[in-house]
Amino acid sequence: MMMQKKKFISLFSLALVVVLGLNLTPYKTTGAHPGSTGAPSDQTCAQSGCHSDAQVFPNAVNNTTLTFSASDTTYIPGQTYTLTLMAKGSGSIPTTKFGFELVSLSDKDSLNAGQFTITETLRTQLVNYFQGMNTRTSVTHQATGTPALSPNYTQWTFAWTAPFVNAGPVTFYFAANVTNDNGTETGDRIYLSSLKVKSPLTTSIKDLAAEYNLAGFYEEENKSLRIRFDLKGKREVQILVFDGSGKQIYESAYDKLSDKQEYLIPLGENFSSGAYLVQLSIDEQRVSKKIIVP
Repeated sequence: MMMQKKKFISLFSLALVVVLGLNLTPYKTTGAHPGSTGAPSDQTCAQSGCHSDAQVFPNAVNNTTLTFSASDTTYIPGQTYTLTLMAKGSGSIPTTKFGFELVSLSDKDSLNAGQFTITETLRTQLVNYFQGMNTRTSVTHQATGTPALSPNYTQWTFAWTAPFVNAGPVTFYFAANVTNDNGTETGDRIYLSSLKVKSPLTTSIKDLAAEYNLAGFYEEENKSLRIRFDLKGKREVQILVFDGSGKQIYESAYDKLSDKQEYLIPLGENFSSGAYLVQLSIDEQRVSKKIIVP
């Protein structure tokens, strides 16, 4: 009786190990291994438990394309843009499933730059992971986002809100996995590429603000921002205001104005403590001023 009990326990333990082992080996159809973007310090999916013997192709511009909704690939701090990542397979490998991971990093320090928003909620997702002492956020596929949309082709779309203040050049690093869907980790390809976007705001921001005498402050009695500037001539001007999350809360029409101007912009229901960014579009220039609301 004791022998039978021990035998039963041993068999149960073996079965448990097998089940747990299967659970601990994730099917990466559900999303890339976090940190598989090919960015500085990141890996790719060519690793055990994912696509262990995959061929990795750097600078794979013929198989992956990332489009940025600003045609000149220039971002304005605080504004939101649409990104579409397109991937296609090789004619020699019939492709029925794809995957990807993408991250946006500041060129100056390789830290997160901007914020992603998922727009295809059934096809893509956000993941967070540690890279050294810092946390990175990336976008990757979901299981329902892996099938090809047409033979040897797919694409994913998501939104990116630019940093609230000028972060300098930002690079999107991305890896697209082109799989043969044979149920194993073998015979797949990984295409790496990147896209750099730049800010129109250079180190001359303060000089431009000074040139136009741009000043602003918060008026507590009416919960408004008061801004003043001097165009020193006739200019076409638009005024934008962004809150601390980068959300645009005010937009004026373009108007031809001259010389000294003063505006009172009520915050209304948008009122909260924190930083606000006032941005003037003056002809072809953009001038910004941060205002702190206590």
